[in-house]
Amino acid sequence: MTVKVSHITHIDNLISILTQGCLWSDHKRIELGLVNQNIGYSHIKQRRLVRPVNVATGGTIGQYVPFNFCPRSVMLFVIHKGHDDYQGGQERVLHLISDIDTIRLTNDNCFFTDIHADLDYAEQIDDFTRINELDLERIINERYWSDFKEEKQAEFLAFESVAWHTIRQIGVKTQAVAEEVSVLLQAVQHKPEVIVRPKWYC
Repeated sequence: MTVKVSHITHIDNLISILTQGCLWSDHKRIELGLVNQNIGYSHIKQRRLVRPVNVATGGTIGQYVPFNFCPRSVMLFVIHKGHDDYQGGQERVLHLISDIDTIRLTNDNCFFTDIHADLDYAEQIDDFTRINELDLERIINERYWSDFKEEKQAEFLAFESVAWHTIRQIGVKTQAVAEEVSVLLQAVQHKPEVIVRPKWYC
């Protein structure tokens, strides 16, 4: 079974991603001094920069590129509501879609968690024969998640970088944003399919 994963980012970050040829972890992006339009909680990002990883190649969570196992993530709902670190809404947020097999072909140091990776009691797992332990259909892809918020936030994490050519699709909310993305993609050889998926948003 091919397990799809989704990384959300602001469209303003796409040029940098295309120029770099990859998605960098927060740790590496800071090290390189790259400008980034943050859409997440800054305090959680800071915590992830020091929270240890005990599997894969070790390090900290902030040294890994995070993906959710579903579009329309809990964080996207938070972005919709607005928070202290970002008030820009969902309109210009992109879903960068790949799958764990494709990413692992170019990155040997990956793992996944059973719940939000930042939680103290999250299990870190680099044995991918256990991926079926995640309930993708009934919990993670469920539209209404108040009863299993933590489980819906299970993560797939890849050490340091994820190559741009592993991204298969770019999901957007509107046709207008799709057209903006398509223009930006003209500058690069690898052009993922751009798909308009308003149901992936609140």
